[in-house]
Amino acid sequence: MDPQRAFFDTRAEDWEECCYPAETRARLVAFLPHWEVQPGTRVLDVGTGPGVLLPYLANQGAEVIALDISHPMLQQAAHKRQALGIVQADAQALPFAPASFHHVICFAAFPHFASPHQAAREFARVLRPGGTLIIAHLLSREELRAHHATHGAVAGDVLPEAEAMRTLLTGAGFRLLELIDQPGRYLARAQR
Repeated sequence: MDPQRAFFDTRAEDWEECCYPAETRARLVAFLPHWEVQPGTRVLDVGTGPGVLLPYLANQGAEVIALDISHPMLQQAAHKRQALGIVQADAQALPFAPASFHHVICFAAFPHFASPHQAAREFARVLRPGGTLIIAHLLSREELRAHHATHGAVAGDVLPEAEAMRTLLTGAGFRLLELIDQPGRYLARAQR
């Protein structure tokens, strides 16, 4: 098995408990309004993991499809019963028709894709014209790099530098709306 997938598979059961204590969840709740997800919109939660975002997106009135490559992570997400669908697939080959979603959210997942360029092209393909892509983390780019460096299987998984991210998204057909990279927060929001 791929070491990266094994890393997530073996941590699925206690991922939320370990990674999202009350203080972290409070920071996430404060961050969500910046993503501008509207009620009634169809959202693809790419790299959903154990479905950390599902309760929050459901409370905002979004219809969410949760997608991850890790089956054990999706089992945890399914327990929440707040997604319209749970799909095991690779972000670089999404099993959806073009223009299927208003938003693609990639929370705490983008650095883990083998080909971020291909993933971004797939995100653009499944978004409706005018739809938004949200790449977000509760750490800055540098904080995330330092955090991943302590975990062997994901040690090299980093976010692109600002100009590289702009080029990557533009090349996939997006217009970058904002890029925030500050302590405790990373957000790249782009429009198809």
